[in-house]
Amino acid sequence: MNISKEKTVAEVVSENMGADHIFSKYNIDFCCGGNVTLKKACEEKGIAFEKLKTEIETVVNIISNDTNFNEMDLNSLIDYALNVHHNYFSEKIPLILQLSLKVAEVHWQQHKEVIEINNLFNKVISELNEQISTEEKKFFPSIKKYTTQKNRDQIELEYVTKTILNIENVHKQTRDEFKSIAKLTNNYSPPEDACNTYKSLYINLQEFEQKLHSYLHFEKHILFPRVIQSWQ
Repeated sequence: MNISKEKTVAEVVSENMGADHIFSKYNIDFCCGGNVTLKKACEEKGIAFEKLKTEIETVVNIISNDTNFNEMDLNSLIDYALNVHHNYFSEKIPLILQLSLKVAEVHWQQHKEVIEINNLFNKVISELNEQISTEEKKFFPSIKKYTTQKNRDQIELEYVTKTILNIENVHKQTRDEFKSIAKLTNNYSPPEDACNTYKSLYINLQEFEQKLHSYLHFEKHILFPRVIQSWQ
């Protein structure tokens, strides 16, 4: 584990499973803004580098099944996306949709923001489900098919490049929408009169945002570059 000031946030996340949770804790963007160095990120957030480094090292050591994406081939990365990220979304989305709707129906008069929170989360899920469907039905199978062939089809490369661009546009939309959700929830701090369902919604929304950011980072900085590289 070599965590230096000169390494980028994206590099640290890709090499250290669990580092994304520490970056989320300090609101350090490890997805679209992950190309900044740790030194710059710490300076922007007013965090001591040694403190950040120690926390990352601690969480990495706690995770027993440490995963080094750099040692995984492309097919293994796709399987990781399906088995870890996609499975999480399929399990968690129905629960949060149910909680969000219930809170909106019960508490909208006292807390009108819950209507917008519910609408925004449904919008995120609609976009995310469309992306996941594209990946599972065509994008990932296409990649697995062509990784075994020496002469890659130029038409297929154009499809892959266009699909990655479309997915990255979805990434930006969902990130912006969750920024709005975080603001509406006061960074997931429930009001004093919140019931258990209300509190559970905020806990699950915060966890979902962290998992979503982890997936967006994984695709943008790890999976997609490897896909493009395989056609070169």
